Amino acid sequence: REGALMGLNRREVHRLLTEGYFAVNKPKNWTSVQALEEIKKVLRKDIPTHFQPPVLKLGHGGTLDHTATGVLAVGVGWGCKLLPIFLHGDKKYIAAGRFGIATNTYNETGKITEEMKYDHITEEIFENTLQKYTGKIYQTPPKYSALKYQGRRIGDWTREGMDIEMKPRPVTCYSLKSRKFRLPHFEIEVACGGGFYVRSLVHDIGQALSSCAHVTTLHRTKHGPFMEEDMLEHSQWN
Repeated sequence: REGALMGLNRREVHRLLTEGYFAVNKPKNWTSVQALEEIKKVLRKDIPTHFQPPVLKLGHGGTLDHTATGVLAVGVGWGCKLLPIFLHGDKKYIAAGRFGIATNTYNETGKITEEMKYDHITEEIFENTLQKYTGKIYQTPPKYSALKYQGRRIGDWTREGMDIEMKPRPVTCYSLKSRKFRLPHFEIEVACGGGFYVRSLVHDIGQALSSCAHVTTLHRTKHGPFMEEDMLEHSQWN
């Protein structure tokens, strides 16, 4: 509080209020950048004017799909220097998917590109297939992604009609298990390394089962050292 800050010099106040790192629960249908902008507004609003630095630097440790929710690591000031650690660090997700429908974004927001039968998929076959995607694997990222090509997001190029060839790249899936299975819906828990796309995983699982699939909901439960119990809900952003 402002009264507690009065005994500190300006530099000490800046360090306490505008430097460090923490985690928030990114709201659904917010981009990661929108979350940062909202946090910046809150900090500007809550920090007394005479203590505010001229530049308030914020960053996040890895993009979450705008429809996804969950743990988003945020750096402020010198905390931004630690963000590459979070970007390449371990993550955990809970994802719900649906068999029988494929979309161009690999999630529920995209246009339907294919519909296939799925009634031949049993829970046993499903769980056995999941094991094929654990360990070090090669994965092709979705064309609607935050990956960069010539300085711009590939997703932006794709929306403008440019067809960029996506090449498989090595990623790591530490564990993958089924949480729910009731055709055509299923739910999985994924622990993975940096650069891993759960949307691509679900898409690939659908193809491996002679069907197709897309993500319906995605929630990140771990991001680097941060767990769900560490993240600040939107109502706590102050």
